[in-house]
Amino acid sequence: MNEAGSLVERGTEAVAEALGEMGLPCGEDALRVVRGWFRFYEKWAGRRVVGFDDVLDIAVKLIADSFAVEKVLSCVSRHGEMISAIDLGSGNGWPGLAVKALVPDSGLTLLDSRLGACRFLEAYIREAGIRGVAVIAGRAEAAWRKPEHAGRYSLVTSRAMARPGVALELSAPYCAPRGKVVLWLGPEYEARAGEKTEVPELGLRLEGLERYTLPYDLGRRILAVYVREGDMGKGYPRSISSMRAKPVL
Repeated sequence: MNEAGSLVERGTEAVAEALGEMGLPCGEDALRVVRGWFRFYEKWAGRRVVGFDDVLDIAVKLIADSFAVEKVLSCVSRHGEMISAIDLGSGNGWPGLAVKALVPDSGLTLLDSRLGACRFLEAYIREAGIRGVAVIAGRAEAAWRKPEHAGRYSLVTSRAMARPGVALELSAPYCAPRGKVVLWLGPEYEARAGEKTEVPELGLRLEGLERYTLPYDLGRRILAVYVREGDMGKGYPRSISSMRAKPVL
């Protein structure tokens, strides 16, 4: 099929334009990942894995927004160390895939509890031939208990998996010492996140809030970046019901 004018080309071009507007890198390697994802998504007949229908929303709110992680990658990889990343509640693969697109040598784990989403991710990774990516079917509140996941990742990302306080507590046990947890927040959570710079019960400290605006008036965003500086408190992480009843943020 000729891709000119298709979702693939329209989506890829919209991502490239949005990244340019945001002042983010837009190399051919990254766009190759984006184009391959659009190509696979267009023909996927299984479970719906994207919450948007409009191509501009997919390109900007889902994909270009994911590349904002570039703002923090330099402080994750110290002295050229390889990044080991996990994306919790990955669903359609973003923002985890942005880490892989920006740092091809990174190791990436995509974790989601929904089997349909995992089938999509496994099929996409296989067709795209992307190496160094593992897809794990499991719940974030349980998978960290396995030794291959507990405290193993230099970068933990999560977007739209849960409310910020819940997502932060779910992310913390995966994070290695001096590793980073990055959450995507809406502007309504900025004050709450900024007020609690120390989260001792999770062994985390707020390192910074990266503010940016999506092009085409599609909204403001904040990356909340936490660094793992200590051990988690006794009894943490708590049950998911306790996290929701009394979130740390």
